Amino acid sequence: MNPNIVLYGTGRFNQVLLTSLITKDIPVNLAVMDASDVAASQQYADAQVAAGGCANLKVKIATQTDFVTADAIILGDVTPIEPGVDRDETLAGVMPRLRNFIREAMAQGFKGKILIASQYDEFLTYFAQKFSGVRASSCIGVGTLSHATMLANTLAHTFNVAVTSLHAYVIGLASDHLIAWSRSTVGPAPVLALMANEDIDFDAAELGEIEQRLNATAISTNDVLRAQSVLKILNALFFDQPFIGSLTNLLTITEERVTPLSTPVRVNAAGVSKLVDVSYSDLEQRQLDEISDQVREATLAIEKGSLEEDDNEDEH
Repeated sequence: MNPNIVLYGTGRFNQVLLTSLITKDIPVNLAVMDASDVAASQQYADAQVAAGGCANLKVKIATQTDFVTADAIILGDVTPIEPGVDRDETLAGVMPRLRNFIREAMAQGFKGKILIASQYDEFLTYFAQKFSGVRASSCIGVGTLSHATMLANTLAHTFNVAVTSLHAYVIGLASDHLIAWSRSTVGPAPVLALMANEDIDFDAAELGEIEQRLNATAISTNDVLRAQSVLKILNALFFDQPFIGSLTNLLTITEERVTPLSTPVRVNAAGVSKLVDVSYSDLEQRQLDEISDQVREATLAIEKGSLEEDDNEDEH
């Protein structure tokens, strides 16, 4: 039986994800709900027509009752991400909509998994779980999966090996991350050890170039790359294609607080889980701790600030 999925977000990302689903004819029953003020029936008329040519994918405009049978919700950009608008201002507009949407879904009886595919997915993953009460293993963000995929492809080309021969992880946040070189391998060999091999054209300069390319803002804001990550996660959750990858998860506890970070986790039908606590180099761990501290402070500020203001407004 095809999984039932509700897609909620603004037109741009929703359209890109729909195109990917239609092209691959993924066997899901998709109910689309647009976060903008434009009627969904107008926004997605062409996509519905195109989906009519699919043997497996079914697309319709969502209603509130679709939450009852939904196996998952995919959250894209809840509000349009405007160029030049900083994170805090963006989140100030996102959080009330996110909370209202989650409240409505839970009121209708939603009991499935939540997949966050938005920018700043670390914050939406954290608060979607907080608002909904679903298990931490059932609330997942795309995190740095796109970055890790691009890293693996780059290393496969560099060393002329299959991508399946590689293990490469990018950790932290989509917008602030680092490559876990100490945990990246080609076959049995650590990538860093290959720098000492005179027969392989790979040195510190090329390593730096790879890091610089992965730091490009266009990766974390690219709708196509996020859509590709969503497809991979859906395949793991519903179509028996589990994998280990860098995803935003809520399995890291720092100073007794959940800290949303993108770290290596196993993804399968049960959701996300840790196999082991991964050890990084001292430098990598310090960098990850700095990112963790910043995220923890930001989530706490949102909880104490904008959400409290929101609650006060609801009371009046």
